[in-house]
Amino acid sequence: MSQGRDDAGRFNETVSDQEILKIFDYEDDPVLTAEEVATGLQRFDVQLTTEGVRRRLQTMADAGLVSRKTLGARAVGWWAEVAPELGIETEAVVDERADADEWREL
Repeated sequence: MSQGRDDAGRFNETVSDQEILKIFDYEDDPVLTAEEVATGLQRFDVQLTTEGVRRRLQTMADAGLVSRKTLGARAVGWWAEVAPELGIETEAVVDERADADEWREL
């Protein structure tokens, strides 16, 4: 999955907020730079520039999904304020096991 352009030359938004939020779950550090988020997306074959990630994170911050803090003269750290939604299959398994006495890995 990557960003493409429409017939007018504008970028199509093909990376969902959920995909970006998942990167925060995959990393050990809860606070990430835009560059670290871009690198995390690349692991899932999603190509988005650091500047593109920065713009998306700002839009997500305006919606209350992430927050930011200036860490230095040019460094900004971002963290998720909400968890990504579970996939349909995972949600079904969690619901199925909700009343179970024993839990195992999904």
